[in-house]
Amino acid sequence: MQTQELTKEQVIKLLQLEHHFEGGYFRQSFKANHRDKIATPRGDRNTMTAIYYMLSEDNKIDHFHTKYSDGIEFYHMGYPITYHMIYPDGHYEKVVVGPDIANGQQLQLAVPGGTYKAAELTEGAYGLVSEAVAPGWEKEDMIDVSQAELLEKYPQHKALIERLANKKD
Repeated sequence: MQTQELTKEQVIKLLQLEHHFEGGYFRQSFKANHRDKIATPRGDRNTMTAIYYMLSEDNKIDHFHTKYSDGIEFYHMGYPITYHMIYPDGHYEKVVVGPDIANGQQLQLAVPGGTYKAAELTEGAYGLVSEAVAPGWEKEDMIDVSQAELLEKYPQHKALIERLANKKD
């Protein structure tokens, strides 16, 4: 078990995190608005954005969702966060992002756009990561998906989807 030097409340205050609509807490920490934007099928986007993202004992799950852009998660502090990914071809991968690299945890995780991703804090008070996204993320690039939609596409992952997908239609 890992010790915590800062409490969840201290990290939220120091990093100026706010509740995120997917669950957890976040703050955008970078937006490449000093560069020319790039064209995407959904409109012009910044070349990159980055956020801090925290899951905590009161917000343990980031429900399945996807986005058009590629993202890289970077572990910072706290307890490990478990990521569950269902790729467009239907295969599943579980990766734990955390500090214990000697036992298979990863300090960073690349998630290609179009991959359905959920995350969960399975122990501890909080886990803090950053995510860099390119092309830069805008709210309209988020693809929220219901449990029913995912079950229709990937019935082979029923137990996981029922546990970690948003139940709203």
